[in-house]
Amino acid sequence: MIFYGTKGSHLKSERVSGVNCRHCEQQTSYTVSIFGRYAYLYWIPVFPLAKKGVAECDHCKITLKPKEMDEQLRMKYDNVNRNVKTPISYWIGSLILIAIIAFGIYAVNQHEKDVVEYIKAPQTGDVIEYKPNDFYSTLKITRVENDSVYFAQNKYEIERQSKLYKIDKTSNYTEEVYGISLTEYQTRFETKQFLDVDR
Repeated sequence: MIFYGTKGSHLKSERVSGVNCRHCEQQTSYTVSIFGRYAYLYWIPVFPLAKKGVAECDHCKITLKPKEMDEQLRMKYDNVNRNVKTPISYWIGSLILIAIIAFGIYAVNQHEKDVVEYIKAPQTGDVIEYKPNDFYSTLKITRVENDSVYFAQNKYEIERQSKLYKIDKTSNYTEEVYGISLTEYQTRFETKQFLDVDR
């Protein structure tokens, strides 16, 4: 279940003076209060929506929305409202999302650089991802000798490459191994017979 919605919070209250109240007919002060609203996802603020506010007469306690204010009070209200900044906390969800995306891009780029090195210099324990037919499977390097690379084959296959970690278990690999030359190993990556390597 996804929990989302909107919430509000009090941002600032400021007293403004020298205002004539049309309700109690007194020259008095008003307390202007500004509130912010934001959208949230799983109770984490994602982005701000709007600022709203009211002004309360300190004498008779009548509370007015902006559209109910006369020109004098509205000018003072607008001045307070302009000086209230949207809290950075209202953006925390968006900042987290941007950080996750940035880290994902960095991780993918770093993995691609690492794979180039892994292909040049294979090591025991490297796991090769490949697609022998309509499904995906893995090979595990059991040893590297001179110019030869030896593999154990995974006995299982899976429909999606992203799910290969589910079958990459030591018990799933055959005891029988076979070897190919290092040149052939590298060529299989170039021809996309081998898709990826994890270390």
